[in-house]
Amino acid sequence: GSRVNSRGGSRVNSRTIARIARGRADRAGYSPGLEWPRASSTMSDDAPYTPGATRYTSATFLGRLRNICSQLNPAHLLTPSAEVDAAKDLLSRHRRGEAKASNAELWAAAELCAARVHPDTGENIALPLCFAAYTPMQPPIILGMLWPGGGALNQAFWQVSNQCYNSAVFFANKNKSSEVSDADAMLSFGGSVAAALGLGVGVNRLGARLGNPRVSQFAGFVGCVGAGWTSLLLMRRDELANGVNVADADGTVHGSSHVAAREGIAKCCAARVVWNLPATGITPVALAGWHATGVSKALPLAPRLAVDTAIISAGLLAGVYPGQALFSQKADIAARSLEPEFAAKTTADGTPVTTFYYNKGM
Repeated sequence: GSRVNSRGGSRVNSRTIARIARGRADRAGYSPGLEWPRASSTMSDDAPYTPGATRYTSATFLGRLRNICSQLNPAHLLTPSAEVDAAKDLLSRHRRGEAKASNAELWAAAELCAARVHPDTGENIALPLCFAAYTPMQPPIILGMLWPGGGALNQAFWQVSNQCYNSAVFFANKNKSSEVSDADAMLSFGGSVAAALGLGVGVNRLGARLGNPRVSQFAGFVGCVGAGWTSLLLMRRDELANGVNVADADGTVHGSSHVAAREGIAKCCAARVVWNLPATGITPVALAGWHATGVSKALPLAPRLAVDTAIISAGLLAGVYPGQALFSQKADIAARSLEPEFAAKTTADGTPVTTFYYNKGM
């Protein structure tokens, strides 16, 4: 909820995951990087390794999706800490010109560090709070939200649990040089909890009042999306007030734009819908259909829960990764779409700037 210091929200799904998507850097060997990564122009697994860049092109959805999947791969959780330390050492020695390694080895080391290492301190992060653990840690929470017959109290408990876990992940991965203060983070946490409770419990009660359980099925989705939007708006309210920097293709900043800020936040809001929809919007319908079958009713509790967990996990994979890859981190916007003062901007050689770029945030 993060770059190197983007002004994303404080939740794990905002500024923190953005740091991974842009190629994280450990203090021991990486440089902090650019505000957004230098994008590779290839989809090849053998792309030349470049510190701070993405392995696959970020110009296409498929390239962005491959970057996200490789960096947030839960399989990284199985790697021993000694191997993580070895990966950090390899990247450090490579930057000093002391290591000879293939591009594939360097990319693998960078992706492992992106998933397991704090980008500022260079320290290994506790496994449950790593970004690689985010997807496997979510099924129990979502299963609780979607528990058949669960009432308003059940929904409230799991919505709060979800926000507590998100906040724990954020604090474990928080950029130590970030402008996001602990007070701002707590404000975001409080706002997201209030939104999750108000919307999630409200939809649950609405379904009960209408006598329509299908309405209650969407309590988890509405609560999660509402919490995400609330956190995003609270953490990035300064962007709405002051705008975000927009630059030309050479990276020269030409000023701050409120239009670009609104567009960036709107894209982030849309991404939250996409990554929550399969797991908390479509999954309840799939689970209800599964529970209505004779096979489900005949199964003991343990195997039935195993199938439920598999369905929820599939929803998470179908939503979280594509949602992160929906938009490019380095967003572009036509000069004619910005405020009037940007229409006459030129580059250093006098060429009119027709397209500006800004950091979308997460």
